[in-house]
Amino acid sequence: MDQTSAVNTNPPSPHIRSVAVDLILTVCTCSLWNMVLQYHQCKALNEMLKREKYVYWKFYLLSMVTCGVYYIYHEYLKVDDFAKATGQEDTSDAILALILAIFGMGFIADAILQNKINQHFEKPVTTQF
Repeated sequence: MDQTSAVNTNPPSPHIRSVAVDLILTVCTCSLWNMVLQYHQCKALNEMLKREKYVYWKFYLLSMVTCGVYYIYHEYLKVDDFAKATGQEDTSDAILALILAIFGMGFIADAILQNKINQHFEKPVTTQF
């Protein structure tokens, strides 16, 4: 008898992170931890896009040189690329990330994006028994 069952046969993805821990560390370190989160999200998005679009040092330097303006654009771009990589047509999440970043709450947009990244990489693999 051929049965199909949802069994996760892959090891846990290194891109899955605790959103609560990241938020707490970001608040406790006055957003310094957010830079670590940016690095991990860049790696996850590059894997999803199957190309090296996000280079962390470029993001960091451009954010510093532009006094944070590039950071705002980067938040929008990450969420928009996530939507494209997962086949979503709705851009409301990207616009929400842009608005949050403009008002200094980009870490909330990062938490929302990280939750979506977690959901994407937690999908079980279907195997045949």
